[in-house]
Amino acid sequence: MQYRGLRGNRLLTRFITLALFGALAACGGGGSDRYQEAIDAANKKEAEARAAGVTSPCATVSQCGVLTFQSPMPSCSNWSYKPYSIASPSAAAASAAAAEQNVLARQALALAPASGTVCPAVVPPVPVLTCVANTCGGA
Repeated sequence: MQYRGLRGNRLLTRFITLALFGALAACGGGGSDRYQEAIDAANKKEAEARAAGVTSPCATVSQCGVLTFQSPMPSCSNWSYKPYSIASPSAAAASAAAAEQNVLARQALALAPASGTVCPAVVPPVPVLTCVANTCGGA
């Protein structure tokens, strides 16, 4: 009697396991596709911000700013920077695109699979801005 009960439990366990896998597959299971789409969206927005963030004109360093980008993929160097001219006609578009890129990158990171990588608590320093020959730069 007990053997049949144990065998019945195994069949029930297998059935429940298969049902759960089926339910998970039916939920869309394409998490990696959503993650890749989120990475692509963040990268596209970063390219847009970098293109709009031109380095001239500037007469003084006060006319220079820094666009900050967050990596949409887990890595130890999560941030990158680009000096740009806040006096340029496209400065507002560059700033807005960089802000949107950061939102998209955080959304992508929320979808990322666990990497298991441990990184030191180091954030790359924001570049010191310069204005040389009417061009913003960073050192």
